Amino acid sequence: MLDGIKIEDHPLRSGQATLGVMLGTECHHQAVCEGCQRPISDRFLMRVNESSWHEECLQCAVCQQPLTTSCYFRERKLYCKHDYQQ
Repeated sequence: MLDGIKIEDHPLRSGQATLGVMLGTECHHQAVCEGCQRPISDRFLMRVNESSWHEECLQCAVCQQPLTTSCYFRERKLYCKHDYQQ
């Protein structure tokens, strides 16, 4: 579920990443998923910092759990809070 996710614009940094969602009709160009490198033609796309993701590609690099409300970023990888703190 995507309730509570909002669009924010922050510079790329380590730590808690910005997680947002945009309607596909609001995108003026074909976005490419950072996770799978395929074009995003879904109704929704997820935004983490400056990168676009398919909803199903946005998952923790360690446990592969979906990242639906928040995520953490280190060394160009995304983590859930638990795995980020390890």
